Amino acid sequence: MADTAKFQRRTVLIKRALQLKYIGMVFVSVLLASLIVGGDIYYTMARMVLTENPSMTPAVSQFNWIIMVKLVLYLGLMLMISLYVSHRFAGPIYRFEKSAQIVSSGDLTHRVSLRTGDELLELQEEFNGMVASLQGMVQKDRNLAAHLADRLSEAIKKTPEGSTALLEELLSLKIELEHLTQSFKV
Repeated sequence: MADTAKFQRRTVLIKRALQLKYIGMVFVSVLLASLIVGGDIYYTMARMVLTENPSMTPAVSQFNWIIMVKLVLYLGLMLMISLYVSHRFAGPIYRFEKSAQIVSSGDLTHRVSLRTGDELLELQEEFNGMVASLQGMVQKDRNLAAHLADRLSEAIKKTPEGSTALLEELLSLKIELEHLTQSFKV
């Protein structure tokens, strides 16, 4: 986990498309909820006040401006909060993408390392467990291939002198076994 302590994100929009989509969804959701609920409450209250007391029209107009300014401030605050939350997800997703690329290239020693407090820590544990399991299986296959290559070496030594075709086939099989899992770093 020493790598986790060193890793600090400085870029706010790490996965721009994902984060902007998330921010847009949160912003539109909050805006719609605010307009529906707030608009209904405002309409009901203003109607009741103006019906009971029509002389309150200038005060209601002033109140409209205050509500509009507050709505803009609240939506700005909501944008900042959604940016922060999207950043907490986008960073780990970015790290998983990079880690998946490294593992897919054959490096089974690589592990995902997220910062403390990042989201998706459970997924990190599952991903690292999966890679460790693959590493164990490849190591087991590599050991088996090495054992079979040794047995082929013994068989080659026991092959009679006149059997060149058989000898060449056994040597070819031995070479293939030795290179069976060499594309993996375990």
